[in-house]
Amino acid sequence: MALVKNPSNIDSLLFSTGRLRAFRVGHSGSYTRTTGAGGSAAVGNTGGFNLTINAGTAANGTSKIGYFDPTVAQMTASLGKIDYSKRIRFSIGGMMGMASTNSVIRIVFGGTGNSTDAPLAGVDGLTIKGFGAEFALQSSVIQARLIGYNASYLTPTAYTNLTNGFGLASGDTRFFGLVLESDGSGNINLYGSDSSTTPNINIGQTPLLTLAGGPTNDTSTNRFGPEIQCSNSSSLPTNSPSAIFQSTYWMIDVQ
Repeated sequence: MALVKNPSNIDSLLFSTGRLRAFRVGHSGSYTRTTGAGGSAAVGNTGGFNLTINAGTAANGTSKIGYFDPTVAQMTASLGKIDYSKRIRFSIGGMMGMASTNSVIRIVFGGTGNSTDAPLAGVDGLTIKGFGAEFALQSSVIQARLIGYNASYLTPTAYTNLTNGFGLASGDTRFFGLVLESDGSGNINLYGSDSSTTPNINIGQTPLLTLAGGPTNDTSTNRFGPEIQCSNSSSLPTNSPSAIFQSTYWMIDVQ
């Protein structure tokens, strides 16, 4: 098992660098794209985080960071697509801040790429074959639901009901940790646990959510993933900060 599930399994991470890809999780590099006042997306050390995304203060404001060709091994062919017949697991930790009830954060495989803005909040989060998780304020707590697209957009799951969610509306003061998985057989899973004021998240081994009917083959014409988006709706955000995502560490495992 390549992904760390609990603190006692840290050795499996330390000795798996020949298999895992961390930080640069796409074979062909990364991209950023922003639109709207106050929006930003940065890969690099910013305030102690290596990845920082802010949706900004504008209606229709979006920001994102993404990667090209996540399922391609180094020095091989088959660029330009994501092979969903493979088991894809993406692990990330950090902080989320969200005070606007009409903004979202998404982590998706099958994103809109380096030349097109991220989808706004309130619309389908995927427009082509892919999978992901969408985060939004639910009763002042940041909760998640799974989304997917195969032949069409799948009906999203219900939101999680974690007590402290992946963060609170009061600001980006709590740490989260999660694993997003597509198992190659059409099942999309989200693993995680309650956010914490200290970075000691123990990601559970039982999925919080499962969505069936996801993509299962390598016929995708989309190469963008993971793509992390912070998006406002077509209306002004209800509060500030609308949606902020910060991370210190992320990695991918493809089998």
